[in-house]
Amino acid sequence: MPGPDASLPELVLRRLAISEQVAAAKFGAGRPVDDLVREQRELVRVRALAREIGLDPDLAAGFLSDQIAASKQVQHRLFAHWSAHPGDRPEGGPDLSVLRAELDGLTVSLLDRLAETGSGALEPPESPDELKREPLRTAFRSLTQRGS
Repeated sequence: MPGPDASLPELVLRRLAISEQVAAAKFGAGRPVDDLVREQRELVRVRALAREIGLDPDLAAGFLSDQIAASKQVQHRLFAHWSAHPGDRPEGGPDLSVLRAELDGLTVSLLDRLAETGSGALEPPESPDELKREPLRTAFRSLTQRGS
């Protein structure tokens, strides 16, 4: 896990890496990618956290929505790959509740970094990992549009 001084892009990349583990856990358990109840609960939580640290709740919620959309892109791609290539399916998978606890902590770190970034636009980092290229653009969608 990135340290307490990790940059916003490092934290976003860590979240995408966890998304791969979440996909394995959901796929192994026969659960769908989408969990709209949890997503809505997280957006409410993020708005409250944002208010506590003096961050615009709309910015925070938009940014988390981007993170969720990016995570779902990774998960849907992996589900499709594992469905088409059963030999590549992961065996079992990590405990989803443990992963969600890690994601919850990561969300706090992401909001802290977001609060430090100022109001200028931010571009996503480049990734050599094909699986993460489009999700990275998605994860930074609201930030690339800031200040423009």
